Amino acid sequence: MNILTTDMEFKSRIDKVQQILKNDVLDAVLVFSTESEPAGVRYFADYWPSFETTGVLIPREGAPSLLIGPESMTYSKAHSKLENIIRMKDFRESSQPDYPGAKLATWKDLLSQYRIGKLGIAGWHMFPYAIMKNIADVIGQNNISDADELIRQVTLKKSPAEQECLRQAAKISELGFKAVLENIRPGMTEIQLAGIATAAMLSSGAEATGYPIWCCSGPNSIQAISRPTHRKVQTGEIIHFSVGAKVDGYSASIGRPIVLGKCPEEMKRFLQVGLDAENMTIGIMRAGTPASDVAKKVHGFISKKGYGHAILYGPAHGCGQMECEFPFVETSSTLVLEENMTFMVDVFLAEKEMGFRWEDGIIIRNGTAEELSSYKRQLNILEV
Repeated sequence: MNILTTDMEFKSRIDKVQQILKNDVLDAVLVFSTESEPAGVRYFADYWPSFETTGVLIPREGAPSLLIGPESMTYSKAHSKLENIIRMKDFRESSQPDYPGAKLATWKDLLSQYRIGKLGIAGWHMFPYAIMKNIADVIGQNNISDADELIRQVTLKKSPAEQECLRQAAKISELGFKAVLENIRPGMTEIQLAGIATAAMLSSGAEATGYPIWCCSGPNSIQAISRPTHRKVQTGEIIHFSVGAKVDGYSASIGRPIVLGKCPEEMKRFLQVGLDAENMTIGIMRAGTPASDVAKKVHGFISKKGYGHAILYGPAHGCGQMECEFPFVETSSTLVLEENMTFMVDVFLAEKEMGFRWEDGIIIRNGTAEELSSYKRQLNILEV
């Protein structure tokens, strides 16, 4: 869809990081990403690695560089918003080919070129030890530090272009779930149903799914994080769907439970408590509200209804280039909500062999939050 039509959006992001670095002890930040966690590098370079890993090196002054593995030069040139692209062996694929004869930059070359003595790492908790050790061999372990909080100062609130990407992703996610509603039948497998949602989204303009689409039925519905299986869906059970599209790097989601045929009263009550909790969360998430107050109020409501034991997390988490990104809204949160922060309101409850997720995206406003989707936020009990 090419919503971010100019390089200015990406340049402004680099500029913001460099403004922060001017008042910091760090000489540069290395933003690290993988194929499955591409958000950091895509945010600054619009590059999503395949097989290999990648990084964006942002110095205090001067042009940033995209760091790639040995095989990705032609691919990265076709996509990167950054002109400087440097091949390094450390970003090769995990099968560790040696690339004899290839001219690849070393950390000594790179850190010397940029005059880096102190380096921050964003993506700290997934940064490979092997790469960390190679950098430390040049500048020392004590000169490498966690820069995630620094980068969050730039990424936490979303620009108008980012918000539009999320709106488009939510609309396409709706089409994925709509295709499920129109085609689901008892005896179909979870994988078949996930495939229907995926096909509908890709054919409607999504560049990819925002995460592996989940269809979790019956005893599988209690899995908060899951993958679809060859299990056949049945009547009278919860079939829990999480469906999300990715548009220009931005991922949204809708989570909905479905019951085919007769729904037992205990199950219906459980589903309604989750739906009421989601509606409550959306209603109270607005600028100026402490995130912990949101979580305490929603979890208090769920507990009063008798399902406190079914709470695992939430009731919301950040969203953007990752469908689930910092921060989670929890009872221990210290964050105060601000306008233009974006969240997935995500109420997951599970007990016995019943579990579900109600999920929708919102943009924080000074008043009522803007909803990215309000598609069929109702009990989906379908006749068969």
